[in-house]
Amino acid sequence: MTRYAPGTPAWFDLGSPDVAASADFYTRLLGWSADVVSDPGAAGYTTFTSGGALVAAVAHHQIDTPYHRPYGPDGHKGMPAIWTVYFATDDADALTKRVETAGGEIIMSPMDVLGMGRMAVYADPAGAAFAVWQKGAMEGAEATGIPGAIGWVELVTDGVAAARDFYAATLGLTPVDTGLPGITDPVWHLNGTPVAGTRRLGVTGAVRPHWAVAVAVHDCDATARRAAELGGSIENPPADTPRGRRADLLDPHGAGLTVIELAEGFPAAAGRTS
Repeated sequence: MTRYAPGTPAWFDLGSPDVAASADFYTRLLGWSADVVSDPGAAGYTTFTSGGALVAAVAHHQIDTPYHRPYGPDGHKGMPAIWTVYFATDDADALTKRVETAGGEIIMSPMDVLGMGRMAVYADPAGAAFAVWQKGAMEGAEATGIPGAIGWVELVTDGVAAARDFYAATLGLTPVDTGLPGITDPVWHLNGTPVAGTRRLGVTGAVRPHWAVAVAVHDCDATARRAAELGGSIENPPADTPRGRRADLLDPHGAGLTVIELAEGFPAAAGRTS
């Protein structure tokens, strides 16, 4: 398996109020296979594979992120389901100290996960939650950047200026302006390699900063139509962009999901691609 350099998006899972229903939706939409982890301590954690390669997972949502806390005069909550992006680290404890120093929030302190690795969850100064993964028996996704796997991740935020300093100080990411038409926000580079993008809050119906995933697909239009047939919805219909033809969807539990036909030559998520 390809090694993920610290700071690279390495794992992706969905927090859902109904794991079985979410697994059914994503397997039917994307052709994934779902397998419940047999260890009782995994509490029903369900992994997704595509073409035999581990690509993502779904679990019952138990993480208290800023995205799910009450807000507004009526105590309305954000989306009841959301994807989490895990960045590789070789020292979760040291990274936790960097997050604190940089003004982030510690949502979940570093903890061991069934011998598979060590994880922690944070929020940046604008409230976008993200996780880190220190590998044990599991290194991360076995495929990224190809149809059927996560093709790209993006920070969706209204706090770009603060994010530039925060992610440089914590994950070692460098914000680089692309110069591409229609893309005004930075792409995050790690040692000169693009690993993530940025999107302005408000492009979709999401009202709070968060990290979003884009699944690479062969046919964006057909996948969007299929999502609606399966009980999801289309927030932004398929459209051509410099990154490729993409659509913004909501799954049946409200989790945002982008599907994208990656443009030839455009950098996809780092990691194993074959």
